[in-house]
Amino acid sequence: MPITQAGFLTRFALQPLTITDHIASASHQAAVMLPLVESTQGFDLLFTLRSKHLRHHAGQISFPGGRKDPSDPSLLHTAQRECLEEIGVQPQQVLGRMPVYVSNSGFAITPYVGLLSQDYKLSINSAEVEEAFRVPLSHLFQPNNHIRFPVKHGPRTLDVYWIRWQHRYIWGATAGIIHNLYSHLYGISPRSERY
Repeated sequence: MPITQAGFLTRFALQPLTITDHIASASHQAAVMLPLVESTQGFDLLFTLRSKHLRHHAGQISFPGGRKDPSDPSLLHTAQRECLEEIGVQPQQVLGRMPVYVSNSGFAITPYVGLLSQDYKLSINSAEVEEAFRVPLSHLFQPNNHIRFPVKHGPRTLDVYWIRWQHRYIWGATAGIIHNLYSHLYGISPRSERY
C-alpha cells in the first residue's frame, strides 16, 4: 500500500513518541538523515552504499550521516553536513527527529527525517559512498519484510533486523532505525531498541 506525503506527515506529527532515548552506554555521538523522496508509489527512502575502502562499516547500506564533529553546533547540523558531504544534497525540510538509537559499537545515533525536493540532484562523494538508491516505504513498512535474528551479546540477547530489497540486505543499525520509524508511525512497541 503506498504511503502518501500527507499520510506520512500526519502519522509522524500526531503519533506520540513511545521509544525513549537510551544514551548512557554510548561513548560517541552521531547523527543520520533519513532522506524521503516523493514518488508515484507514495514515498521512497534514500540509502547509501558505503565505499568498500572505508575503515569502518565498509560496503554496508546506511543513511547519510556520521560522527558529530567538535565544530558542529548541533546533531541536526551534523546530519545536514554529512548529507551534503556524502550525496551532495540537503533536505528542503526537516520533518523532525527520531529517538536516539544506541548501536552495539557504542554510538548514540540521532536520526532526523528530511524531505528532499522533487528536483534533487545527487552528487556522490566516491571517497565515502559507492552509490545511492531508493526503496519504497511501502516495502520497508511491511512487517513480513523485517527478518529478526536474536543474537547473544554478552549476557543479553539482542534483536538484529534484516530487510531484503532486491539483491541487497539492509541490516544492523540502519534496519533498526527503520524498524523504530515503522514502530513510531504505527504505534507499535518495538521488540528492542538496540540491534
